[in-house]
Amino acid sequence: MRSNTFAQTINRSGAIWYNSPMVDKLFTLLEKQGYLKIESNIPFVTLYVQYEISSARVVQVLDCIDEIPITVEQYSVFCEKSKEHIRQRGYEAIDFLTLVVTPYISEARKFVLADDRCWIINSHTMAVIVYDNEPDDFFGLRGVIEEGPPSPDVIAADVIAASPDTEVYYQRHSSGGREFTPVNTALVLINVIVFLVMSFIGPTDDVEFMLGHGAMFVPAVLENGEYYRFFTCMFLHFGFMHLAGNMVVLLFLGDNVERAVGKIRFILIYILGGLFGSLGSFVYALKYNLGIVSAGASGAIFALIGALLWLVIRNKGRLEDMTTVRICVLIAYALYNGITSANVDMAAHLFGLFGGFLTAVLLYRKNNRSIVS
Repeated sequence: MRSNTFAQTINRSGAIWYNSPMVDKLFTLLEKQGYLKIESNIPFVTLYVQYEISSARVVQVLDCIDEIPITVEQYSVFCEKSKEHIRQRGYEAIDFLTLVVTPYISEARKFVLADDRCWIINSHTMAVIVYDNEPDDFFGLRGVIEEGPPSPDVIAADVIAASPDTEVYYQRHSSGGREFTPVNTALVLINVIVFLVMSFIGPTDDVEFMLGHGAMFVPAVLENGEYYRFFTCMFLHFGFMHLAGNMVVLLFLGDNVERAVGKIRFILIYILGGLFGSLGSFVYALKYNLGIVSAGASGAIFALIGALLWLVIRNKGRLEDMTTVRICVLIAYALYNGITSANVDMAAHLFGLFGGFLTAVLLYRKNNRSIVS
């Protein structure tokens, strides 16, 4: 049960506080970098300081592996008291950073929204999660943390130490503390609902039926001015397997992008990138075969893949569990699979990929102070 008062938070009902093995490992990394430990009267808060001639670098570590024990207001008080403690030692110029070590990524993000000097460290993997209003680095500290992942025995010890009931702990943390992504989930549901409705009124694997319900068809656009097809074709699918393949990819990749850029920018990337994909289908059919009827969410999904490539590049080669190598392998595999498969709209894939990358470049700036959600 979460404490409601400041005093209860500090005392933890009189229990003795022990730092988790993961946090102890982080402490070791900081000490190797020359940071000096300053004891705190708040059990889950520890300060590490590097003193320069006229300034100080301060790293405040919050051990939140078992729970998030404080509110945003209390967090702000801790930050100010920590800074004041250093100022009392004669250092007015302070570079300050908070590291929140926790598996509750979504809940810890409230501190990030309230402070532009706060990183979250996934207590399972030691991965540093840096949102788009945060500094990319702190005097080389990010690389030090990311290059020192915990060994399996440390992770196991962390699980045992965090809860006396290991099974319960795994149930609570099996999701890795990832934030729920409502827009991506809604897009999956919309695609599924549209497919179910379409299946109820006719055969979704029939070209004539799909043509009559909004699939991309160049003559209909040019001769009848049916420009809405650029949009509607993004939510139509030729049969269940076509839908299932796209939705599985959307479900597992879209959430990474939404967590990184926020709801509004995510939907813009999806829609604008999907329209790029539709444009690719249109251009290809116009040049090579006017009789092509195309539909599917793959253009928008490739837009998210393109956006994810930019996000990984912009975050110095890593975004959550996605790295530059992984995203490049994913793109190569997806393109190869399209080339070697029949009836795949490669133009939509390529245009969507480019459109998503370009849209992300225009919308996503790593050092923005505000988060659009």
